[in-house]
Amino acid sequence: MLHLIVKNFGVLKDIDIKLNKTNLFIGDNGSGKSVLAKLITVVTNEVPENFLGQFKEFNIDFITDKTVIFFKEDENLLLHIEDGKLKYHQPSKYKKNILKQLQTKNPDNKTVSELKSYIGILDGLESQYIPAERNLISIFNQSISNMVLAKIPLPDTLLKFAGEYNKARKEIKELNLLNMKYVNKNGNDVIYYDEHNYLSLEHSSSGMQTALPMYLTLKYFSLSYSHIIIEEPELNLFPKTQIEAIKYIIQTTTQNDTYIMTHSPYVLSILNVLIFAYKASNTNNVLKEKISAIIPQVQQINPDEFSAYLIRNGISNSIKGKSTGMIQENIIDDIGGVLDDNFNELMDIYSEFKSD
Repeated sequence: MLHLIVKNFGVLKDIDIKLNKTNLFIGDNGSGKSVLAKLITVVTNEVPENFLGQFKEFNIDFITDKTVIFFKEDENLLLHIEDGKLKYHQPSKYKKNILKQLQTKNPDNKTVSELKSYIGILDGLESQYIPAERNLISIFNQSISNMVLAKIPLPDTLLKFAGEYNKARKEIKELNLLNMKYVNKNGNDVIYYDEHNYLSLEHSSSGMQTALPMYLTLKYFSLSYSHIIIEEPELNLFPKTQIEAIKYIIQTTTQNDTYIMTHSPYVLSILNVLIFAYKASNTNNVLKEKISAIIPQVQQINPDEFSAYLIRNGISNSIKGKSTGMIQENIIDDIGGVLDDNFNELMDIYSEFKSD
């Protein structure tokens, strides 16, 4: 299991998290989720030649003489940053073992570079980041080269994602999502609402403009990368549609480690349903058959392969129940409780003064 410890890195004051196959992070705006998402992307990539340069590329160049970062795989240290310096960095044992196995069973005498390409870590990359700003893709994707030439200041992460999105759309010409169908029609992104009615992506709903880049790149990334970090999968989506989006993420990333940064209590509830489905379906064969008809096994989450954290004021706290393996119900209730409290206050005032 991967273990990340971060102290005094931008807004992240005290982070101690164990990373699993499926990982959930929730917190207020400004709590540090985005910084953490980018940091996870950087530390799970293997680019020792220009490692510290990755922090600048992701706009998280927050290393000071007070920063401490430890990244471990089981008991093996992979990364140590302290006193403003990179003190230690080595590739993941997991990846090194795969390379060793491939080289041992290498009838074609492939080079190390070719072997890395084969397992999806060409140039040391094994992580991909899906930013919240993906909804901008539909607006400027066709003219992005002109914007670069005009030196319009765009985040490097967004430019990189736009490049990956274009690779994905060249590979994946059709995709069903949100009860609609995406088609790459002569190089243009088109959304079919039925057989005869369609709109270009730029004229489609904000939900579709946000969802398609996530759906498309997620499927593309899942074939080649070990870690996929997703910011706000619920962005611009109706609560019912959020259910579909989370199920799609889980079923598409069966071979990947996934990190979800969210503001939505609905996402927490959906994940709990998928965890409970796994637990219940593994009780006996009758339950497995009946539950799988509602929640297919490919969408179920093993609680032993799940981590969940609340990020508040740059500090991480696990919100996974020790006995249930699910997200603690009081966390979900607390998020919705603010509205309940306001409503109860209004009702008290109304009851007291309605006759005046």
